[in-house]
Amino acid sequence: DRILFAVPAIVKGLKRENSNIKYNLLNAMTNARPFGVAPEFVHPYQVYEDGIRADCNIGAMSKIYLTPCSIVSHSINGRGFILYRVSYLDEEEGSFPEHLPFSRIQRDRRLS
Repeated sequence: DRILFAVPAIVKGLKRENSNIKYNLLNAMTNARPFGVAPEFVHPYQVYEDGIRADCNIGAMSKIYLTPCSIVSHSINGRGFILYRVSYLDEEEGSFPEHLPFSRIQRDRRLS
């Protein structure tokens, strides 16, 4: 299954009502806290493959500004934190790389 649009989120808790489970999440990009998300919308995070297109948040902490980028590579530290090396295409300066945490990257909705 390829999801067309997914937002990196962290599970902060769950709520059981009878036989139903709902997840309380923390949106890793906006810090919004959606509550009561049904299990069919919650999936384990999968590392983005090298070379795929993505949308990278290059805005300040309080303001999101997404720009197209490509995943060059990734690394995972001992605690499971994912850091991506991405490349942007700047019209004036050409292509330039940068490192960003998983929370600032969304898979491109157009799919690679």
